Amino acid sequence: MVTTNSLNITATGIVKYDGAGSFTADTVTNHAVLVGGASNAITSVGPLTNGQLAIGSTGADPVAATLTAGTGISIGTGAGSITITNTGASAMPWVVVTGTTQAIAVNTGYTSNNAGAVTLTLPATAAVGDTTVITGLGAGGWVLAQNASQLIHVGSTVTTTGTGGSVASTNAFDSITITCVVANTTWVTRSEVGNLTIV
Repeated sequence: MVTTNSLNITATGIVKYDGAGSFTADTVTNHAVLVGGASNAITSVGPLTNGQLAIGSTGADPVAATLTAGTGISIGTGAGSITITNTGASAMPWVVVTGTTQAIAVNTGYTSNNAGAVTLTLPATAAVGDTTVITGLGAGGWVLAQNASQLIHVGSTVTTTGTGGSVASTNAFDSITITCVVANTTWVTRSEVGNLTIV
């Protein structure tokens, strides 16, 4: 017995077999992502915009959505691109100070590297949560100076309020990390290395 099989489809779109002897064609949205469904159905998600992904949902079609940035993370989107950036403490910029004075910027780390003492002065303006780190390298060590009305808590000890107060290293490689807890005025030590001098 001779059998002739032929397929003649004139409709445009995605060809599918319906399971009952017929072929049909579905039209999908331009630039969308194809999704399989029940009974051989083909649907689409999108079209996706810059930075969107088709994100799965158990037992349901994926949805078009963007990534959500967590703490210390920023997400940038573009045509065909997603950029994830660490904005937390580990992304802090660092400045090597080779002179003897330096005005501190918030959320910045400093390495003092001078044969004499390096005086680093707190920023006059700081928001709660702003942080700075100072590490020693040069033989002269460092002095963390204050502006008017400022003070630094180092454990159970606190500096003298104002320009007369300070925290200083005693060894070349001492370090300190401080965070602002009252805008502009009050700082708390989060970590320290060395036998610091508190005035």
